[in-house]
Amino acid sequence: MFDGKLTREELICAFKDGRKFEDLDLSELDLSRTNLTNIVFNKSSLKKTDFTRANLTGSKLNQTDLREAIFFRANLFEADLKKADLRNANLESANLSGAADNSSQNTPRVFGANLSGADLRNANLRNANLVRVKFDYADLRGADLTGSNMTRVSLQGTKYDANAFDKVINV
Repeated sequence: MFDGKLTREELICAFKDGRKFEDLDLSELDLSRTNLTNIVFNKSSLKKTDFTRANLTGSKLNQTDLREAIFFRANLFEADLKKADLRNANLESANLSGAADNSSQNTPRVFGANLSGADLRNANLRNANLVRVKFDYADLRGADLTGSNMTRVSLQGTKYDANAFDKVINV
């Protein structure tokens, strides 16, 4: 669809046209404060991309490389993150409520991510690898953590249901 790297301005114009951005390298772009509602980024590389305060409501990020991406205060409400690689991503104060189904075959990789202050209410994190994730002051109320590996997580000030960790591996 596109050759080479796109500029921020070119992408914003393309977003308005409703184009799909599958199988592209969009790494290290500044997409902060951009409306990316319902945009399809499946199988793309978005490593180190800045999504600070971006609106990604309903966006498709299946099998997307989001390593070291910045989602500070981003809105990922009902975003589809199946098989997304979020290792070392910063999701501080991000809204991930209603995040898409992550069944055992679509386990998200969130190793070492910073989810401090994230709104994860009712998020489906079943079977997720959440090793060394920082959940400080996040809201996990209603989140499904069944089968998730939560080895060495940080939960300082986190809001969660009384039975939230009953079916979790290694809290």
